[in-house]
Amino acid sequence: MTREVHAPKGRYSGHHKVYCTVYRDWNMLCQNRPGPMRRCYIELADNPFPPTQTNRHHQLKGKLKGSWEYEVDGGARVRYKRGPDDRVVVLVVYAGPAPPDTH
Repeated sequence: MTREVHAPKGRYSGHHKVYCTVYRDWNMLCQNRPGPMRRCYIELADNPFPPTQTNRHHQLKGKLKGSWEYEVDGGARVRYKRGPDDRVVVLVVYAGPAPPDTH
């Protein structure tokens, strides 16, 4: 099920809505890393697909082409992509520890 998610530590109205298919994982990261996850949410809501990669935004390649990864902190990542019909909606598809395919 896909649900809209919000920033930890209070609401934030960005340019884009952020939806999540891994709601429980998103909430766990928000509970364990509220500051970094708030920064993550703000980035996803305001600048999810930067024209060039940043220190935190990484455009993925290979079988994950079309997806992006945001480095929450040294041990956590959020993977996301554009929503259906290429709308500017952020769809989080992974939230958790750095997956082995990013090492």
